[in-house]
Amino acid sequence: MTPIESISDSLASAEWDALAHALKKVNIGIQGNDAGAKKLRAELGIVRMIMYEEIREWNGNNTIDLAFFVASFKTIRKLEKQFEKRGIKKNEFMLFLRLLFYKFKKQKIVAVKPLEKMGEFKKMKGVVEHGYGLI
Repeated sequence: MTPIESISDSLASAEWDALAHALKKVNIGIQGNDAGAKKLRAELGIVRMIMYEEIREWNGNNTIDLAFFVASFKTIRKLEKQFEKRGIKKNEFMLFLRLLFYKFKKQKIVAVKPLEKMGEFKKMKGVVEHGYGLI
């Protein structure tokens, strides 16, 4: 078992709102005022805001949207490559994102089907327009 897995296992019982709060408090840790550092800090800030808004209200059903899961994975990989380019090997924020993703992997994946939802809305619209109900 790797250290990330053992720490992640201990996070398995943590509430999502507590993890969201911790995500806001973790230091991004990018030094420098060059354009690359500023861009990376901005990207990390956006990732932090999006993840915070998504996970802060998850307590309860132990599911994760497939699109969010895949986007999180791709984002973390992209950020890791940017950190490697800058020569940053250990970073508190990236470690926290990896731990958070490990917890994501333990959730049940739910695929939202927008076309199916649109079909249902069209059916409901037809009912309302043609007066087939009490709506």
